[in-house]
Amino acid sequence: MYLYIKVGSITNAQRAKSILNKNRIKASVVRLENPKPGDGCGYVVKVDDRGDKNVIEILKNHSIRILGYERH
Repeated sequence: MYLYIKVGSITNAQRAKSILNKNRIKASVVRLENPKPGDGCGYVVKVDDRGDKNVIEILKNHSIRILGYERH
């Protein structure tokens, strides 16, 4: 299962990826195929959701604005 984190810009997506990688959490930036209104820039941060670390909390502590997230 993966966690897709919606952020406001490609810059924030890249920053989030870097922060998570430094915290030993594998993350990547992917483009949404059909972004909806409210999905921000259309890029999301994809994280393997193993439930062992609170990814959202880590990003908020680093001032990354999160528009939402989904698990798939």
